[in-house]
Amino acid sequence: MTNYQPQLSLAKEAAKVAGEIISSYHSTSVGRSNNSAKVNIKSGVDLVTEADTRVEKVVTDMIKDAFPNDLIVGEEDQAERPKGKQGEDFPGGSLWCVDPIDGTVSFLSNNAHLFRLFDLFMSSNTIVDATQQTNFVHNYPFVVVSIGFIHNSIPRVGVVYNPFTDCLYEAAEGTGTLLNGKPVRIDTDATSIQDCLLVNNIGHLRNDDFIEESSERIQKWLRAGLRGFRASGSAAQNLAHVASGQVSCYFEHGYGGPWDVAAGIVLVREAGGVVWDARRDCDDLHMKFGKGSVCAGSRQVVEDVLKIAGKPKFDLDL
Repeated sequence: MTNYQPQLSLAKEAAKVAGEIISSYHSTSVGRSNNSAKVNIKSGVDLVTEADTRVEKVVTDMIKDAFPNDLIVGEEDQAERPKGKQGEDFPGGSLWCVDPIDGTVSFLSNNAHLFRLFDLFMSSNTIVDATQQTNFVHNYPFVVVSIGFIHNSIPRVGVVYNPFTDCLYEAAEGTGTLLNGKPVRIDTDATSIQDCLLVNNIGHLRNDDFIEESSERIQKWLRAGLRGFRASGSAAQNLAHVASGQVSCYFEHGYGGPWDVAAGIVLVREAGGVVWDARRDCDDLHMKFGKGSVCAGSRQVVEDVLKIAGKPKFDLDL
């Protein structure tokens, strides 16, 4: 039993409600969706749909009803978010992080997105579009709602739900991690990059320096004998897959914000893994405002992945 059972129960209930809303927009056609979710561009290639804002409002309303004194940080416009600058620590007390649809652009375009991944990556003038909302917009099934509860700046509860695969990942401090009610653990068979299945998102930044550094990093891993490379486009889904042992490691420099990782941090830690800030040696990822850098998996694999990649140089604070 956990001290955070009320928060865990609320997060699971809210995630299921959110999943029903997300599914209501889903198109059964193959390829880019013709669903009714209006699409807007937030910045660069980062997208937001009306489904994002609708889901976030429903989830935040449920949190407010159950925990009226808690703060809420959400990705879109519905949440009453505390003020925080890039890299600033979270405030103390009780706080929720909500990502209403992590993987928005996959919703509109289906599996061709992944099959084109390496062709796009290897092109000298193109980089993979792996922003989270892209999955939802492209009908690609790595689409999740992510709800994390944080107390005194430490993630304590995490729920990630994918309505298309009907996979509910849940964890609270001291409980272990469950996938649809069954205990799961990280991949402990992988001990180095040679037996590692690595998932690496490349976010919506398109600066030349960022593109070059991201490409060079992947080439380093491949030259070191990386067993397999994937890019799902959803940070929360990646962390859930690490927690359940479906992938060995997740790396991303430049994830969109704390809502992307708050829930997944709990999932991975409770499943026996580490979640480190990829910019710092052996340092747990702390909850901060703004973009961040993450590497998650078993300690052995994370150490090897970071050693080969080297510390990210692109300054996310710019």
